[in-house]
Amino acid sequence: MSMNKVRKQQLDIILQQQGLGALLFWRPDELVLTLGYLPHWGISFLLYPRDGEPVLFVPELEPEDILPAGVAVHTFPWGILDCPDPWEELYAGIRAVLEGRGLHRLPLSFVKSVGRSAPCRMAAEQAPLPPDLTERLSLLSTDGYRGSDLEGLYMVKTSEDIAALEVTHRVAALAVETFYRNLQPGRTEAGVAASVEATVQEATGCEGVYYARAWALVQSGINTAAAGRFNRTTGKALAPGEGVLLELSICVNGYWADITRVGQTSELPPAHKKIFDIVAKAQAVAIAAIKPGVSMETIDEQARRVIGEAGYGHLFAHGLGHPVGFRYHDPGPGLSPGSKQLLQPGMVLTVEPGIYGADIGCGVRIEDNVLVTEDGCRILSDYCRNLTI
Repeated sequence: MSMNKVRKQQLDIILQQQGLGALLFWRPDELVLTLGYLPHWGISFLLYPRDGEPVLFVPELEPEDILPAGVAVHTFPWGILDCPDPWEELYAGIRAVLEGRGLHRLPLSFVKSVGRSAPCRMAAEQAPLPPDLTERLSLLSTDGYRGSDLEGLYMVKTSEDIAALEVTHRVAALAVETFYRNLQPGRTEAGVAASVEATVQEATGCEGVYYARAWALVQSGINTAAAGRFNRTTGKALAPGEGVLLELSICVNGYWADITRVGQTSELPPAHKKIFDIVAKAQAVAIAAIKPGVSMETIDEQARRVIGEAGYGHLFAHGLGHPVGFRYHDPGPGLSPGSKQLLQPGMVLTVEPGIYGADIGCGVRIEDNVLVTEDGCRILSDYCRNLTI
């Protein structure tokens, strides 16, 4: 784990063009993006200065064996009982580095909004951050805070990011296979979801995998009709002749995939099979159109046209896809009506057309993660997307 050269060049350009003294990162997905480091507690802070090596501030309780190479590591006493205010020590440590390098009179930049972020390794409970965190960080420079488009870094993945995402998708392939092999009548949605999640968890320790978690949401029969509004797993038992939808979010080593498959317990009714075939065609047509220079709305239109011409356009009520990789849903424009953003090599996007409705008695969505290449695209999740394996 260390900062790759392309990402370092991107950060250096932002610092120079914006006249900044340093950048600050602390969200788990930001630390994966910058360092390839997925923190355990979720309160590590990376100071990336315009001069000198980066400094990573980590709580004293952070496991040492997960710390990244290529940066100086300083600790602060979060979680230590006799420390009255660990955050004051963190602020003082950052200030000391800035002053020591003569950067404290230049503005700082970071993503100021609170909210969306990927979880840390302690996904059940990320440590709370001070409510005045961004205000206090802004005060570490005499010139305060200056905005910059740091979230734009999410859109185009480096070659190192793509290699990491390939590991994620290899584990996801095992999860998808487990899903298909567990579609027997009598099994519950919760039971199928548990098997899928266990497969991913058990990949931890396999070659190239030090962290693997999944959130599998499984809906069957009439429950799939609501999958365009929400995904959730219930205790419903699978019945013969039903479709079963898996919405899979999976994180491996801090890199995310977002995949949907629909399988069957046994032969579907012809009307439901027809819906599946339309969605499959819409996805294939859209993926075939993906290449650099094409607008995102054009790709959305490709899938929407297929579904509309089949008479189900009113039942496809969401965009075709979104960026993915550092989060389950990366920030940035997606494949949707009105999105003028042009595709670039290195973008990774979901392609997920769907048809859902209580009136038709089912819901179908097929979702894959697609990498835009120099001359077209490549499906990272290119494994079974049929009704049976």
